[in-house]
Amino acid sequence: MNLEIQQILTQALGFFILLFILKKFAWKPLLALLEERREKISSEFKNIEQVKSELSRLEEDYKAKLADIDTQARLKIQEAIAEAQRISIEIQEKSRDEAKKTLDKAKANIELEIAKARVDLRNQVASIAIKAAEKVLKEELNEEKHRRLVMGFIEDLEQVR
Repeated sequence: MNLEIQQILTQALGFFILLFILKKFAWKPLLALLEERREKISSEFKNIEQVKSELSRLEEDYKAKLADIDTQARLKIQEAIAEAQRISIEIQEKSRDEAKKTLDKAKANIELEIAKARVDLRNQVASIAIKAAEKVLKEELNEEKHRRLVMGFIEDLEQVR
């Protein structure tokens, strides 16, 4: 048993010496290495959080810009529709004005032609009346001849119409 106690004490003494040497030379560098690793991981988590917040901010900016672009696009479409309607109304008004001018010009031409036709008709009627009067004066008229002459005059008038 004596040997066992001596062996236990030797082993215990060796263990404590090893523990002291490890604490003196290995424990502090190991703790420093672990602390450095912990700080690095903590730093990485902070960076990840910063990146997440930056991404979130960028996403919000992106959504806001998309909404702004959508609003601007709708406004431009509405402006284009309004401009197209204005141009359409303008074209319709021009077409109406041109049609009215053409119609007025045609009416004026028709009235002029009617006036010319009336003048021609008066001239022809006057010419026929003069010819009839010449015939009457040249011939001695009896009632039968007078009737035929008037009927001829009426037929000539109907042909002129």
